[in-house]
Amino acid sequence: MMGHLGRRAIGLAVLLALAAACGQRGGREAGAGGPTPGQPAGVPSAAAIQVAPDAGGAAPDGDPGTTEQPPPGVSSPTPTGRRSAPAVGAAPTGAASTGSASTGPSTPAAAPRSAASGATSSPTGPSPAPVPVSPGTGSSGPGSSGPASGPADRTGVSDTVIKIGVHAPLTGAAPLPQNAFDKGKDVYWKFLAERGGLLGRSVQIIFKDDEFNPAHAVQVCRELVEQDKVFLLFGVAGSEQITACARYANSVGVPYLSAGVNEDGLTGLPNYFAVSQTYAQQNRTIAALVKNRLHKTKIAIVLNATPALNETQRSITAEAQAIGLTIVRQSRISKNASDSELVAEAQQLRSSGAEAVYVLTAPVNFIKLATNAYAQAYSPLWTGPGLTNGLNLVTEAGCPAVDGARWLSPFPQLDAIDRLDPDYTPAYKKYAGGDPDDIGIAEWGLNKTLHLMMDAVGHDLSRQSFVRALTSGRRFASNVFPTVAYDGSIRFGANSMHVLRADCASRTWKTETAFAEGF
Repeated sequence: MMGHLGRRAIGLAVLLALAAACGQRGGREAGAGGPTPGQPAGVPSAAAIQVAPDAGGAAPDGDPGTTEQPPPGVSSPTPTGRRSAPAVGAAPTGAASTGSASTGPSTPAAAPRSAASGATSSPTGPSPAPVPVSPGTGSSGPGSSGPASGPADRTGVSDTVIKIGVHAPLTGAAPLPQNAFDKGKDVYWKFLAERGGLLGRSVQIIFKDDEFNPAHAVQVCRELVEQDKVFLLFGVAGSEQITACARYANSVGVPYLSAGVNEDGLTGLPNYFAVSQTYAQQNRTIAALVKNRLHKTKIAIVLNATPALNETQRSITAEAQAIGLTIVRQSRISKNASDSELVAEAQQLRSSGAEAVYVLTAPVNFIKLATNAYAQAYSPLWTGPGLTNGLNLVTEAGCPAVDGARWLSPFPQLDAIDRLDPDYTPAYKKYAGGDPDDIGIAEWGLNKTLHLMMDAVGHDLSRQSFVRALTSGRRFASNVFPTVAYDGSIRFGANSMHVLRADCASRTWKTETAFAEGF
């Protein structure tokens, strides 16, 4: 059997090769994989990057879809609404931290919000545009109040099983290896089953590849709802796929949860819930980290050229200016950026004198951008929000260029998980086999949060009772993902993120601050 490191190497090699050589679905072509004119000596193209045995691939945080360039810069930035969650009931034990930031959830530093207070849940066991939809179960349309109204809808729930549908990009411009996802997706539920299950039931995860394409994402979400009859949907990554599926799910009365991405297009959907902070929520912490903790004064902003990230550009611009950072460059790069585009961008960043560079793009683009900059003797502080750039595959391929980068992540890394949740490592070894990885931590934290939410309902689980439980103001504290709390209007209810630091001595991310709420 191929070892753990061998599987990860193949995954990352596929990620890099596809990003360099494959066209995005819909006719958009990536840049050539070979060396490009003007490329500095010593800077490999994506096809030339050699990876030591066993690194893995990951889905990008950058959004698919159009590559239209928005106007450069932001003349009158408007900060997005701040929707941070209320204080947490119980602080986590053993949180890893350096410096003055919170090591356990407490009252957030963000602007106040109006979420109701409530008791913290704990496990019962041991420690875009509107999309066309077809008829489905639940509410009658996008304007309805969702599953909280009408007769109880128990689709996907039997006396013995609860079915959950999950979609994520396994194929596309930068795929997440299915092996990595499959290994860990059931670990938490198998662990829980030995302790009586969820409300006496087992949990079945049904996964589908959304191909990093919003139209296909709606198709697979429709299949999960109408054919597989799942109870709820969960989206892992990709703003446009998540937004498209969330709007579909709302139109048919199905609860939809996802990692935090954009707020535009999701605000006002009664059935949508983010289980980690949105990009806009994370931007306040990032700006304060750069200025107050790391003492940088000049920042550049590099985002994918998709309208879905216009909100993020406005937000980080406003947050940086509000705290006194000088923005020396703003740019938008192609989702499938060519080598020549990334060489030129690295040169422009170096010329700008940016001490810190905020990046929101796919891991492949980030790795190549940092590598090109490093070859030009330019090593700024790299930083940004999102889930996938904080995976160890980035440090495995990006070191030494990414050394010292800081990234916000909804889950801690391997160096901190045993202190925060000592059940994860033994459970992963028992049910998945081999050494645990950070993708497994992400799945464990997501599933643990879902367990707390459904357990809060009680045995009479329906889509309506689930939404009512989530909007009651109750707090859900997994001690892995941030504590979340929602009310009748707030759907972006996370209160913190973990700060990771790229450590190229070990080629891993380290958990610098757990559950950070500000600096």
